[in-house]
Amino acid sequence: MKRVFIYGGCTSRDAVDYYPQHGLELQAYVARQSLISAFKPAAVNEFNTQFTESNFQRRMYEGDIQGNLAATIRKNAPKIDVLVWDLMIERNGVARVRSGGLVTRNGVPKKEGMEAIGGAYAFASDGHFRLWTWALDRWVTLLDQMKLKEKTILNATPWALIDNKGQLVKSQGGMTAEFFNNNIERYWDAAEEQGIKVVRLPQDVAVADTEHKWGKAFFHYVPETYEAQLDAITKVI
Repeated sequence: MKRVFIYGGCTSRDAVDYYPQHGLELQAYVARQSLISAFKPAAVNEFNTQFTESNFQRRMYEGDIQGNLAATIRKNAPKIDVLVWDLMIERNGVARVRSGGLVTRNGVPKKEGMEAIGGAYAFASDGHFRLWTWALDRWVTLLDQMKLKEKTILNATPWALIDNKGQLVKSQGGMTAEFFNNNIERYWDAAEEQGIKVVRLPQDVAVADTEHKWGKAFFHYVPETYEAQLDAITKVI
């Protein structure tokens, strides 16, 4: 079994249910942390992360604020056979905060009086892309240092346009699948230009599951989509 480190979101994490038949096992997981915030840490004491009873959510929120991706990679590097990365979280953009860092716009309640300064950087904006490519340089350098670049695969699965009943998937958060799919391409291309393996799935393979355990969404897929992801990933391992 190959040990997999996932950096990303549910696009890759929900596929773990199908890992055994592909000879894979989950080794570690970092979620809800954009590449930008990973390399632009903020101060944890400026935020209230006790609002949730979920230990997982609290750890992910605090990890995003601290920008703990690099430390987590260094800790786990000897045990990583495959690093699966997706850009799901980048859709939320980032905000600059008083401590000088940048945090992913995860909806973490802030302490009273704690406001973002310098504004927010929305996904797909030129400002966001500039920050993201700056962080990409540091990410690739880290992967090189840890001898993980050749083991890294970017899971480039588009958002679903239709569901398993043949219906158009409706936007629930203000961002359409068409907008995400059209604008994520230059991020995927930038990673590929840095020598990262990018595994792109065809649009017709991305089908939303109306009965998904986490609810309906552009990025909650039918089992066949996850199987197609893993088939494509294992071919390039």
